Formats: sequence, structure tokens, C-alpha cells
Amino acid sequence: MFTSNFFSNLPRNLSSFFRSLIVTNQRKVLAFTTPKKRRDRYSKSLGFTLLEVLVVMIMVGILSAIAAPSWLGFVNNQRINASQTKIFQAIKVAQSDAKIRSSSNANRTQITFTTGQTTNAYQIDNVRTGAGLQSLEPGVRISSVTSGGSITPAVAPTILASPYTIQFDSRGLVYDPGNQLVYPICINLSVDNSPRIRWIAIRTLLGAIVSGSDGSCINPI
Repeated sequence: MFTSNFFSNLPRNLSSFFRSLIVTNQRKVLAFTTPKKRRDRYSKSLGFTLLEVLVVMIMVGILSAIAAPSWLGFVNNQRINASQTKIFQAIKVAQSDAKIRSSSNANRTQITFTTGQTTNAYQIDNVRTGAGLQSLEPGVRISSVTSGGSITPAVAPTILASPYTIQFDSRGLVYDPGNQLVYPICINLSVDNSPRIRWIAIRTLLGAIVSGSDGSCINPI
């Protein structure tokens, strides 16, 4: 090591030069010889604790319990609406094709309804396209086909035997040569695990079709 006497015997400019050189080299030596602080790999969390996982699972369960009924109700509503539209359109097709084809008694267009089934719930015959067995949306069924009934006075509708067939003549009218049908003729739909109902009603002999939700399709008077 250089002593202070060594620098005092040197000229001022040389003394300053050597001092700065020594200080610089000392810093480099210290930087090289001093070990770097090793990173503690355990200083930060590498995952989740059991408590955190349980809290998240509980929160997900609560949110699912809140959202599930709403989602199920939405899905059921969409399915029963789609099935109602299918049957409504099927009746319209049978009517229009009867007029276009001027169907005779031997090949009248007709639609047959079977209750309690999702698959093969109804069948269209003697139409130009889309004939044959048809299915409703998953979980949707024709709960009943009824005839007549009124709200005032209160008269219960008659449940028609399944399968029930409606035919249309060459004018698109409901084929009823004996005038035995009592209107409205209602096709009632229900969906599994839901109070939702939909209906399609043929109101008159002329084949006027209406559809509705909830309530009843029977005549108000």
C-alpha cells in the first residue's frame, strides 16, 4: 500500500494523478470481489394458498347459483318460442299448400299432433316440401290438444285424443264435413322443469290462426 508520505514527496500534479488512479482501481476490485446479492426465489409467492383457492371456489359457486336459474329460464323461453313458431308455420304451410294444390278428398294436406313427445311430435302430410315427422326443441312437448271452452261462462275445453289430425280442403279451410268441431282448437306446449307454456289456436272454420303465451287460448266469451 502507498503511504501518505509517498504522495507528499511527489509533485502536486503527480500526487493527484496517483490518488485518482488508486481510488478507481479500488472500486473495480471491490465490485469484482464482492459477491452479488443472491435473489431469494422464495421472496415472492409462487402460487395460491389453499385458503385463496377455497375463497375463489366459494365465490364461483355463489355466482353460479345466482346466475343458473336466470340462464335456464332464458334457454327454456327460447326453446318453447322456437317450437311454437315451428308449429305455427307448419299449419300455415298446410293451409297454403292445400289451396295451391287444390287438394282433393284423397290427398288433403294434414297435420297430426302427438302429445307428450319432443321427438316426432307432429307430422305434416301431402305438402310440397318439409313433409314427414317433425320434432320440437329439446325439452318441449305438446302437452295437449283441446277443443272449445270459454272463460265466461266458465266452460272447460275438451281434451282431444292423441294423435289428433287436422285436415285442410282445397280452400285452405279446416275440413269438417259434419260441422262437429268446436273452436278454438288449441295446441298447447310446455317445457321441462318450467311453468312456461305457449299455445297455437285455430280460432274458426276459416282457419284463422293465433298464438299466445301463458294464460289460455280458450274463447273469452
